Amino acid sequence: MLPRRHILDIWEFIKDEEDLLSMSTITLAIDAIKYLDMESKKDHLVEALELNEFICFMYPAKRPKNRSLLFHVVSDLLGLLMFGVPRTRKHAIDSIEIVNYSEEGMEIYPVIEVWNDLKDKVYTKKHGATSIVDGFERKIRVEMDVMERYPFVEDVLFASLERIKEWLPSLAGYYDRKGKTIKDVYKKWWNLWGCRKDKEEVLSGMIERLSAQALREYNTTIDQGRMLSAILQEKNKNRKENEEFSRWYKEGVNLLLKI
Repeated sequence: MLPRRHILDIWEFIKDEEDLLSMSTITLAIDAIKYLDMESKKDHLVEALELNEFICFMYPAKRPKNRSLLFHVVSDLLGLLMFGVPRTRKHAIDSIEIVNYSEEGMEIYPVIEVWNDLKDKVYTKKHGATSIVDGFERKIRVEMDVMERYPFVEDVLFASLERIKEWLPSLAGYYDRKGKTIKDVYKKWWNLWGCRKDKEEVLSGMIERLSAQALREYNTTIDQGRMLSAILQEKNKNRKENEEFSRWYKEGVNLLLKI
């Protein structure tokens, strides 16, 4: 899912402001760090699960805040089921989203039970590039509803740029990179999301990036003006998409916490 929704993912279960900021930052970082290696084929969701375990054993003082990585995985799995599986060749940083995953790679983790449970309830077969692009549009609608109804999310996104320092030792240890390298790639990724900019400007930026990705990856052209007008005008539709996602997301996390 996209960054503002991932912050709301944490807020659904964590209301303490300090914990919300800390846990949101690490869940955003796992998306940004995908771009350390632009040609990497490593499974994004398994990487998040491995990072969670690494922090548990090597940086136990950070527990239980690192469990936000599990929330991240549930959110992305649900996004795959509801909105489709984006196939891509390269980790282009201007892509609206990249999720590399393999169902087999998750089989040793309890989260596979969440996948199987939600798959039976929400999955519908997607057909071709058009359905994938439509899925991206629905994710953007979710993001815009978060901006519209949960303004505090923007403050968390803004503060994460500084708060990333808290997680640099554990991230540097896991990825075997210098903390500055990780901080720089996070800032580069963060800048793409238009934090604290006008809603229409943020939306326009996401649609432009989706349009470039759709043409590059799926040879599909998007009517950017039509999409922009529709999403700005259809606020109830945006809200419906977000509320449906929240419903299944909370069910998935609650199931994971019981396992």
